[in-house]
Amino acid sequence: MRLLALGGIAGPLVFSVVAIVSASLRTDYSHVADFISELGATGTPYAGLMNYAGFLPGGLMLAAFGVALTRALPRRPAATLAVILVILFGAVVAVSGIVSCDPGCPQGEGSAENLVHNTIAPIAFFCLIVAAGILGFLFRGHTAWRFLSVFSLVSSVVGLCLLLALASSLDSRELTGLWQRLLLAVLFLWCAVVGLRGFRLLGASSDDGTQPSRGQAARG
Repeated sequence: MRLLALGGIAGPLVFSVVAIVSASLRTDYSHVADFISELGATGTPYAGLMNYAGFLPGGLMLAAFGVALTRALPRRPAATLAVILVILFGAVVAVSGIVSCDPGCPQGEGSAENLVHNTIAPIAFFCLIVAAGILGFLFRGHTAWRFLSVFSLVSSVVGLCLLLALASSLDSRELTGLWQRLLLAVLFLWCAVVGLRGFRLLGASSDDGTQPSRGQAARG
């Protein structure tokens, strides 16, 4: 379980590296204007690389990070909801590699697969934004996590602002890729920091060879 927490670091790293490599193979691709999903769009060059080496494994690692939080976080209903949202985010990222958008990821039109992809993507972003906000409030009451409270709340607020900026750019498609990358940078950084903290807490609480409860792990 402890190693799964590192999915919060490995998932974003794998996803980002594959996206950079995939984009470098496409001379017509723009990091500023284009969605990351366009790298895996149906029928486009090297789509399989982005989908099956980026979206799928990256998403599964992020979902695994969420599973690890079930042991690292305090046993509270709010924490359970946040964990579900984190796991859902990772699962949707993984599914996005299977259900690809059409070339250009057109909004509100195209194939059924394209419509599904474009529908679940913003939901995934919103899930993680809400999870970070919930945990930001929850962390204030737990010593082992308190120092990440402000970081989580700021990540949630900034993430929401970037999501709104991304949504406002969909018609003009100006800076769309930039807003999406900034949004992912904020969310991925949050996953990495929280994943590392969870990894350390789970390791410290199991030094005696026992498997502590989530409350014990949270107290560190």
